[in-house]
Amino acid sequence: MRSAPRGARRLVSGPCDTPAELAALVADAVRARTRLRARAIGDTAEALGAAAARWGTDAELLRDLPAVARLSAPVVAAAVRIAAAALDTSAMLALVEHEFGAGAAGRPAPAGPSLVGHVLAGNVPALGLPAIALGCLVGAAVVVKSGRDDPLSAPAFHRALAAVDPALAATVVTAYWPGGERAWEEAAFARADVVVASGTDETVAALAGRLGARLLAHGERVSVAAVSREGLGRDEPLAERLALDVALHDQRGCLSPCAVYVEADGRLSPMAFAERLAAALDTVARALPPGPATIEERAARRTLEGEAEWEPRCRVLGGAGGLVVYDPRPAFRPIAGRRAIRLHPLDTLAALPVMLPRGRVECVGLAASGPETAALVPALRALGVARICPIGRMQQPTLAWPRSQRLPLGSLLGRPGPSALEVEA
Repeated sequence: MRSAPRGARRLVSGPCDTPAELAALVADAVRARTRLRARAIGDTAEALGAAAARWGTDAELLRDLPAVARLSAPVVAAAVRIAAAALDTSAMLALVEHEFGAGAAGRPAPAGPSLVGHVLAGNVPALGLPAIALGCLVGAAVVVKSGRDDPLSAPAFHRALAAVDPALAATVVTAYWPGGERAWEEAAFARADVVVASGTDETVAALAGRLGARLLAHGERVSVAAVSREGLGRDEPLAERLALDVALHDQRGCLSPCAVYVEADGRLSPMAFAERLAAALDTVARALPPGPATIEERAARRTLEGEAEWEPRCRVLGGAGGLVVYDPRPAFRPIAGRRAIRLHPLDTLAALPVMLPRGRVECVGLAASGPETAALVPALRALGVARICPIGRMQQPTLAWPRSQRLPLGSLLGRPGPSALEVEA
């Protein structure tokens, strides 16, 4: 393996210096999985849950990952806690029974792929955990290519799995190589029945040309939040919860809110909520400080501030903890990351779907009543939204999250099903 990121160690499941050796590791994993064909899915879920608990206390990972991921140690610690909790055994069993039917956890996995490949994005840590878990739950061997900014989490989880269930760990291969290395890519995925890829539109488009129908692509997506008058009237720390959603992963993930729509004429005005949110971002930053910014990121933030200050009726609020751009124009506009969010006033929450781009929004965080949320579901589903949840939960999806409206397990089995939307109460 070559050109490993600085600070990366033990990136591959076994001795591997050439693509041929990686291909041999993958072949061994497929054979190991064949030997577990009769294993009940529930036993697999229990092993994965135990491994996640062990992985969540990996001192080496918690020490090394912040520098590699360019995130502060407290942010990495929070991300690790969230990722480990998502692999809760009971939640995995519930997902299996939901997709495969009652009693499925006591049976072997249904007929499906012998090998599932994953190409992980590097923007958010610990994406290897759900990738490995979902592949194991459908009874496949799994090969994971980590992203550049987190080549450590997946091999660390593999080590944890080997400690609690060596036979299941033998079905998993983790690896890292720089993107575009065709020989390594071919070695990893030549035998894969399906390859799940997350990344930029450019990355997944390039993979689509090589992998064809075997590819399940997750390109660039964004998330937004919305607050109704009813939500503004609650006695809840709403701004603080939204600030947490912005701060986690330094706003680098597809579940990070980049805009918030706030209904006018509530107990708080949209401008007052913007001021409260800016203060909350500073408060959150004291517990979860931002990681080091690149020159490009600092330049993008200055550009955003400069442009907003010249826009009529816009206002820029915030400081070191984050930036809130109050923008009276309701149209959705992309915004630079690094804990920056655009706040738009809205006459009525019912107009929210009209403002959002089709096929680009992954999650909508809501502070609204049950009837208000229910009224939005059909239109948000039609736009391609995959997840609706309370503000403060946007960065904590369950394993059942149907990314890009695809069923987590069924999509690996070639059962696309209807467009899925998770609504978390």
